[in-house]
Amino acid sequence: MMVFAYWAARTGIFVAVLAALWLIGWFDVIAVFAAFILAWLISYLALPGMRRAAQDQMARAIDRSQRSIRAADDEEDAEIGRFEGGEHR
Repeated sequence: MMVFAYWAARTGIFVAVLAALWLIGWFDVIAVFAAFILAWLISYLALPGMRRAAQDQMARAIDRSQRSIRAADDEEDAEIGRFEGGEHR
């Protein structure tokens, strides 16, 4: 849930910066790029705790999804070791 909350907060900051640029009369393609860069900088500085929590949540999710892959790799390595050791010919 923290990943979604962090994404929503960063998107909200982007929309706010874009609206601020539009209010001062600067709205073109360059303003969208400028809003993107400014929003990234603001969110990076203003949301460090939320960013760390989202990183931790994402790391746990990736670790959970790759456990079965690592287990299968370990099993395959063990089988290869048995075949190379001469147990099965």
